[in-house]
Amino acid sequence: MFANADLRGNFGMIKRAYLFSGQGSQYPGMGRDIVGSDAVAAATFAEASEALGLDVEALCFDSSAEELAQTANTQPAILTYSVALYRAWTARTGIAPDVAAGHSLGEISALTAAGVLPFADAVRLARRRGQLMQEAVPAGRGLMLAVQTRDHTTVQELCERAADDTHEVVSISNYNSNTQVVVAGGRSAVLAVQDKLDAADIRSVLLNVSVPFHCALMEDVVEPLREELGRIILSEPAFPVLSNVTGRPYGSAADVTGLLTRQVVEPVRWTDDLRHLRMNGVTFAVEFGPGDTLTKFMRHTYSDIRSFSLDKPEGRRDVERMIERTTYPFVPRALGMAVATRNTNPDNAAYTAGVIEPYQRIRRLGAELEREGRTPTPDEARTILALLLTIFRTKGVSQAEQDERVEELIRDTRTAEIFADVDVTGL
Repeated sequence: MFANADLRGNFGMIKRAYLFSGQGSQYPGMGRDIVGSDAVAAATFAEASEALGLDVEALCFDSSAEELAQTANTQPAILTYSVALYRAWTARTGIAPDVAAGHSLGEISALTAAGVLPFADAVRLARRRGQLMQEAVPAGRGLMLAVQTRDHTTVQELCERAADDTHEVVSISNYNSNTQVVVAGGRSAVLAVQDKLDAADIRSVLLNVSVPFHCALMEDVVEPLREELGRIILSEPAFPVLSNVTGRPYGSAADVTGLLTRQVVEPVRWTDDLRHLRMNGVTFAVEFGPGDTLTKFMRHTYSDIRSFSLDKPEGRRDVERMIERTTYPFVPRALGMAVATRNTNPDNAAYTAGVIEPYQRIRRLGAELEREGRTPTPDEARTILALLLTIFRTKGVSQAEQDERVEELIRDTRTAEIFADVDVTGL
C-alpha cells in the first residue's frame, strides 16, 4: 500500500512509527542479550560479519568504549543491532510499522528495514560512511556542542557571529527536540559559540565525538558516498520512511542517493520528522537500537505520542503490554467496518440477504464469544471475514476498498497469522 511512500489518502490510518537510533547511542555490550536469546537476531549479526569480513558480535560485545566510538566501527555496529532488533521484533509480533524514521545513521537503518537497501549492502555502506566522515576532518580540528534551549533562533544567530569572528565553519547540525539542538564545526568556532552561550546563561555541553557531523566540513564525503550508493540496487520502500533533510517521506527509491548524500552536510531536522508523525496521526513509536535517546526526544517534543525503546527487556515488555491493551477486538472491528461502508445497492431483498442477515450472524457470534469470555477461533474468524466480505460485495464496495478494509482489519486486530494462508478473494 505504501510503495510510493507519499502517504496521501493513507495517513489517516497511521498509528505506529518505528524509530532507528543514530550515532552516539552506542555502548559496549549492546545487543548481547537479544543475540543470546533470539535466532533471528543472531543470524543478522552473522550476516553483518560476513558482509564486512569482521566479527560484528565481538565489535559490539567486547570492544572498549573508545574502540566502539570510532566512527567507522560505530556506524555498522549500530545499524546491525538496530536491524537485528527490528527483524526479531517483527518476526515475533508480525507488526509492521505505518511509517519509519531514523536519526542520521538511523535513516540508513530505517531504509534497510523498509527493504530499500539490502542489509549486506547497508552494513558496508555504513562502514564506508563512517570511514569517509572520520577522514574528512583531521582529529582535534572539529567539535560538536549540545545546547539545551527552546530558543533555536538565538543559537543560529550565535553560530553566524562566531563564524564571522573565527572564519571557521559552525552551524546547527541537529534539531533534536524542542529543548535541544547540536552545533558542529571547527574547534575555535564551536568554542566561541559555547562562550557566547555561557554569557547568555544557556546550558551547553561538548560531545565526546571526534568528527563534526552534518555541517559543511563534511563536503568531501558527498561524492564518495554518492559513488557507494550508486553501486547498490535500491528497491521501493515497503512503508514510508522520513528524510532528515526534508522532514517528509521519500517519494521513491530514486530519492535515496540525493537525500542521503545531502544529509551528511545538512542539519538533521529530527523535530520536523517528529512534527510530521504527530500531524499525521501517529499514536505510539518504537525505538530500535542502543539506548533510548529518540524516546527521550519524543517525550520532550510531543509527550502525547508514547514511545518505547526495545534496547532493554523491560522496554520490550512495556510496548507488548501497550499493544495488547490497544489491539481492537476482532468482532467489534468487523461490525464497525460493516456499518461504515457506503451502500450503493438499491435492491431491498438483496440488501436484507446480503447485508442485514450476515451482520446479524456476526453480532450473534460476537455475543456468544463475549458470554464465553474468549476470542474467535481461526475458523470463526474466517467465517466472520467471509460474512463481512459478503456485506461489502452486496453494498457494491469497490475491490480496492475491500482490499484496504481487509488489510486494516487484519492489521488492527493482529490476526495476520490466522489469514496467512487464506485467499480472501475466495471467501
